[in-house]
Amino acid sequence: MNLNIVLPVLNEENDLKPGVETTLNYLKTISWKDHFEITIADNGSTDKTEEIAKDLCDTYENVNYFKVSQRGVGLAFREAIKRNPCDIVGYMDVDLATDIKHFRQVYDSFMDPSVNIVVGSRLLHDSRVYGRSLLREITSRMLNLILKIVLKVQFTDAMCGFKFYRKEIANSLVKQCSDNTGWFYCAEMMIRAEWEALSITEIPVEWHDDSNSKVKIGKLSSSYLAEIIKLYKIKKRRRT
Repeated sequence: MNLNIVLPVLNEENDLKPGVETTLNYLKTISWKDHFEITIADNGSTDKTEEIAKDLCDTYENVNYFKVSQRGVGLAFREAIKRNPCDIVGYMDVDLATDIKHFRQVYDSFMDPSVNIVVGSRLLHDSRVYGRSLLREITSRMLNLILKIVLKVQFTDAMCGFKFYRKEIANSLVKQCSDNTGWFYCAEMMIRAEWEALSITEIPVEWHDDSNSKVKIGKLSSSYLAEIIKLYKIKKRRRT
């Protein structure tokens, strides 16, 4: 079983090299060190991200890179899934907000053939979140609560950037999902998975918030709400 770790990036010239090399150094220490690759999925960078990514590819044989012209984490991850050659594919934030020690749990979970999806959650009892502003915490909890109320989802954390799928499950969900290019696409995959009665294995994670994150909370929340309404309407049509 091999694992494709996708890093969606946009103008990450400062975090890209340390993020990739820290991950590589950690993965060398575990038993499945020869069964993974890292895919840098560049969604429209205009800084030195592309140059740094190509240098990393030249240096490390298990690092790959591609670039799409349009911005959007959802677009980057969707394209990575389409290109994915590995048994398991998932993504994480290049700033390593989710502690990379959780890769062990991901890999071990997928050793059970009945497990199809493994995602990190910052909202489980044993999760640990550091450095997060009150605004971000309230916004995240409110959006997850809205998902539970409106779409009746069972998972706890739609926005955590640490999600992994079996290849065939990811490919199937891509065919079902919208063409949304933003962050919500990653949440939609989980929502669609629940609609298909696929179990989602959540693991508590240690999360270190990035105070320099480029995510605009207000804009992101508005786009999430609009997409939630769209899915609610789709769900109603499915029931009739």
